[in-house]
Amino acid sequence: MSLDDVRDDAGWFRVLAVDHRDSLRVFLQPDDPDSVATETMTDIKRELVRAISPHATGVMLEPEYSIPQLVDDGSVAPGVGFIAALESQGYLADPGAQPTSVLDGWSAEQAAAAGASAAKLLLPYRPDAELADTQTAVARNVLARCRAAGLPLVLEPLFWGLDDPADREGVVLATVERFAELGAELLKLPFPVDPGLVSDRRARVAACARVTERCHQPWTLLSGGGSFDSFAEQVAAAVEGGAAGFMVGRALWGEAARAAPADRRTVIDDVVVPRWRHLATLAGG
Repeated sequence: MSLDDVRDDAGWFRVLAVDHRDSLRVFLQPDDPDSVATETMTDIKRELVRAISPHATGVMLEPEYSIPQLVDDGSVAPGVGFIAALESQGYLADPGAQPTSVLDGWSAEQAAAAGASAAKLLLPYRPDAELADTQTAVARNVLARCRAAGLPLVLEPLFWGLDDPADREGVVLATVERFAELGAELLKLPFPVDPGLVSDRRARVAACARVTERCHQPWTLLSGGGSFDSFAEQVAAAVEGGAAGFMVGRALWGEAARAAPADRRTVIDDVVVPRWRHLATLAGG
């Protein structure tokens, strides 16, 4: 199974992530996320995908607001593959409360039938959490279903709730060691050290290199909703440390999502596209 549809010929991943659902509703209307209309969610994603996908190696979508909507209407640029999110929602309030599950009525097989080039599973995980072994089993089972469907899997094991930011690297490295061995085709990972705690570039690059040493597959950096400037610095260090690219969401397009509909395209053209071009120069573009 190949990830060639979502990377360039040199192996770089420059992926636009718009697979947000609950988190986007909260981002748009923190006090009343349920008030965000389905049409609003799809319209935001459509404008972003139409503007950025011609410059991307792939886009990350989900089956509620963007699959099949943005696939059927031609929003995804020709020749650009899409990665289909599999996980259900409901993990935001308490990520360690229950095992991850695949969205009801959705599967790796259906993602493949919809034309996805790969699947993605976000997996809240901490090596010291009660559900650590259960979450590992979830990942293994989903990987088997993806293999049966002929889809590569992008696995996103994501920590939460660290009391001490200095613990971050140990948690990330232990997580990488656990999930790299499962054999997912790509890992989508957080920056291995806290950007507010570790500012020295050499230390950042060294931490990313320690992630690369533990991976049996390529890995890409996720943005995690922080500021764009901070994420760009992280991408530069990650790539120098061996990362194969980035998958970026709100850090890239947050201002556009919150803009008034009449202003959104201007924000995309004036803010989001230049940001994308900068990231691309850092990752083989």
